[in-house]
Amino acid sequence: MPIRTTHMRKPQSGFTLIELMACLAIVTLIAGIGGPSLNRLLRQHRAGTALNALTADLALARVAAISRGKAVTACPSRDAATCMDDLDWTEGWLVFVDGDNDRRLGAGEQVLATQQASRTPGLQLRSTAGRASLRYLPSGFSYGSNATITACLDGRAYGALVVNNAGRVRVERAIGAVLCAPPQG
Repeated sequence: MPIRTTHMRKPQSGFTLIELMACLAIVTLIAGIGGPSLNRLLRQHRAGTALNALTADLALARVAAISRGKAVTACPSRDAATCMDDLDWTEGWLVFVDGDNDRRLGAGEQVLATQQASRTPGLQLRSTAGRASLRYLPSGFSYGSNATITACLDGRAYGALVVNNAGRVRVERAIGAVLCAPPQG
């Protein structure tokens, strides 16, 4: 009797076109749902980073005023060389030793920190009316009314920095959907 041999077929590996299309549909669906959430998360992170950078630079201004025995000014700036008179800190800011106490960067005055604008769409940093700049005296105090610099993201408050008369800065995070006031020049 002849011996019969059977050849085992090697199973095929790979995907069928239908399996591939189903996987692509699932990946597209997940990306469509997760993409906007990731974008919002990234923008919130950038808003938090801007608040943290401003907090650090205001703390630097206070410490520098105390340690040098001279006034130090922090002001909004678009070019990292001149102070702006408006309340908008979105484009950046400037921190410098204000030897002549005029709240303007003059010749021979030392720049301690500059920050350029964060290119986060929909982010605004706005100061309270009447406090376009902050000046720290050699005592570390920042006399005047309390200053609040509010971070708004898409018209809603994200958080705020509050500087009291003693010069201390605290960060407040917005709770709920608090609307920001429209810009006032």
